[in-house]
Amino acid sequence: MKKLYGLIPAAGMGTRARPYTEGIPKSMLEINGEPNLQRTIKLMRDQLGISDIVIVIGYFGQVIKDYFADGAGLGVRLHYIENTELEKGLAWSVACGGRLIDDYFCVILSDECYVNSNHFEVSSQSYRDSFATCFIKEVDDTELIKKNYSVALQDNRIERLIEKPTQVENDILGCGTFILSPELFPALDQAFQVAETGYVEFLTFLNDLCQQGKIFTPFWLTGSYVNINDRDSLRQANYHERSQDFARARKAMLIYSEGHEKNICFTIKRYQKHEQIDQLYLLVPRNNSIADKASALGVQVLQCPDGVELYGEKMRYGIGRIQSDIIMLTEADYAFPARDIDKLLAYLPEADLVMGTRTSRQLMEQGVDLEGLVRLANIFIAKLVEVLWWHLEGRFTDVGCTFRAFWKSSYVRTAASNTAIGPEFSVEMMISFLEQRMRVLEIPVNYRNVSRALSSRYRNRTTFFRFLGLVLKKRLFFR
Repeated sequence: MKKLYGLIPAAGMGTRARPYTEGIPKSMLEINGEPNLQRTIKLMRDQLGISDIVIVIGYFGQVIKDYFADGAGLGVRLHYIENTELEKGLAWSVACGGRLIDDYFCVILSDECYVNSNHFEVSSQSYRDSFATCFIKEVDDTELIKKNYSVALQDNRIERLIEKPTQVENDILGCGTFILSPELFPALDQAFQVAETGYVEFLTFLNDLCQQGKIFTPFWLTGSYVNINDRDSLRQANYHERSQDFARARKAMLIYSEGHEKNICFTIKRYQKHEQIDQLYLLVPRNNSIADKASALGVQVLQCPDGVELYGEKMRYGIGRIQSDIIMLTEADYAFPARDIDKLLAYLPEADLVMGTRTSRQLMEQGVDLEGLVRLANIFIAKLVEVLWWHLEGRFTDVGCTFRAFWKSSYVRTAASNTAIGPEFSVEMMISFLEQRMRVLEIPVNYRNVSRALSSRYRNRTTFFRFLGLVLKKRLFFR
């Protein structure tokens, strides 16, 4: 019975993607909270109907085996082969995978991310009539072609493949998906036997077969494509993934309360008018006077248990009980106007955490009390974080702003390192996201001089030293 196998070379060291690949294979870098390798497995399963997938592992390969096991959790059968000679490159990984494959197979490189692609349409193409089917895509940026490979076409046949061309002849980008005949394996073994250096360039090898008369046909891809090789391409892949479903992502707002804000109904009604908020939550302490008012307005009240009293431990309690894709944080005193929600959400497809900053004087309400030592203290701690974690590219001016938005999947990755129970939770969140190599952006927001409940409790010298102590402690233990 004819069968299409899957082959995913995932053995490389991911040198260009460091420090993101320190301790993990590049294929396990997450796209919107999901390892890219898992996305590739699901693509093969759902779009190509593949049930048997061979993964060639190498650098930190045990991480992959521990995470996916035999593939039963994803409804596929995974088979692992270790490449112990990484210096031989991609071609050797493909050759290793051939030990378990006896029919046509689909290769998808583990560092390639496809969003909303049309891989499934290849099933209507007679790929078994060709030695190789190469997936290609039209692009505007020819620099992308120089980083991958170019394709020359003639009458729906591929005439030539050029790895990382210095001169680009057309707008056709060669992508890292191929459907190949099993006849490739003996030819590849022969190529290694005669290679003087012991190394075979995979694309050059394919081009040689093409020049020898083997039939190579193109398949035109649609959707978004990113070759994940560094920090910027990783962020681009996250952007494409998050943007496609951003309008459908569930968005929740968590309103922090000290339990006795007089204008809580005003705050709730203002936020309820914002069309992008799907669910409002009010976080209150055990002893409070506003839970009933909030419930009457249709807000879901999260009441902290006894012993959960400080800002950080209450926020962790509340966030942990929200299952939305996106969570926004604000205060019950309506210190931050609802219109600024659009600012947070506008940048969220680009970042894991978007924070407000109250240090833009033009956006502060006249008479606001974030002045003098309070403002200087926030800026000082922010700049200290910026300097101590400079290599992670965070640029900050305000660590105490509680108005922020983040992806829940990103927050979950930081949960183990979020242990602060007090107001220093705000700066710890920033640092935890940075240490996970996630993108943290800060934007100016409007700030009103009404946050009496929260500021009366935490705007003091003790809070400053709690912030400072946490920053120094985190830096001492961060590697």
